[in-house]
Amino acid sequence: MTDLRATYDYETVQVASADELEILLEKVASLPVPTWLELATPAHDVLQIGLGRDFSSLRFIERRDGGEAYHSTATLETPDDGSFQLGTVPTTMDAASAISIPEARAAAAEFQRTGERPTGVNWTLVQATATDDTDSFSWDEWDATDPET
Repeated sequence: MTDLRATYDYETVQVASADELEILLEKVASLPVPTWLELATPAHDVLQIGLGRDFSSLRFIERRDGGEAYHSTATLETPDDGSFQLGTVPTTMDAASAISIPEARAAAAEFQRTGERPTGVNWTLVQATATDDTDSFSWDEWDATDPET
């Protein structure tokens, strides 16, 4: 079981058990607007979960700085205007990334158990251009990138 740092709606908490994760998922899902929940391991692998009312979306970033980025491969029809709050900013989810809420919750539980990219969902690598000579991913351009399909 991996201890996770969880961030959502300007709150940051530690999640050390499956029960704590389930309580947190319920709390974020009950917020007034669909919201991104970010779960991070001590090694800085990150799973972002867009928790909506009818669907979810996932993003996975390996090692936060310099690793590859992925989004969930859709198992549901992706709405054109699907977005989740990130702080106070509505952020558009990645195209073709809508999955069911049970799939997203299962991925969160698997991430906590293993600390690795969940295998219970399919992933699409996000292609992005480097912003400088370091070949680092531009997080500011995340929503503007086109996934490799």
